[in-house]
Amino acid sequence: MNKCPQCGAYIPDGGRMCISCGWKPEGGNGMFDNPIFQYMQDAFEKAGPQMTGDDGIPDEFRERDLAATGYIGPLFIYSLIKNSGSDLIKYHAKQSAMLLALHALNSVVAVVPYIGKPVKKINTMILVALAFLGARNAYFGKKEPVPYVGRIFAKLLEVF
Repeated sequence: MNKCPQCGAYIPDGGRMCISCGWKPEGGNGMFDNPIFQYMQDAFEKAGPQMTGDDGIPDEFRERDLAATGYIGPLFIYSLIKNSGSDLIKYHAKQSAMLLALHALNSVVAVVPYIGKPVKKINTMILVALAFLGARNAYFGKKEPVPYVGRIFAKLLEVF
């Protein structure tokens, strides 16, 4: 660490200016003149996704988040309203609606005497695990059906 010649405050290594008084050295920018640092900075700027919104979050990440959020109960309706132009969101909203319909059928199973409630508990655990797997696929941007039941409902949706 160096000392500022004007105010005597410590300047961190690689610092471009004094934080206390704003003094800048005339010759160079310290570590920022290093060609390796410049190369890494340019590579980082080229590798990052393009920022398009006011908040600096890329649209691709926003779509993934909305698609994954849609697996939380009836929130798939919110994700469709928020961004209805995305194929990823539409695909995962259909998968989430299918899981919600299975949850509704699961409630009907609970009415059966004696075996209804244990079967409902097991089915609920399975459906929550399937929703988690679907949300994981949505978060990673994959258009894969929910395991086991997703393919069946995809075939049913093609018929109608």
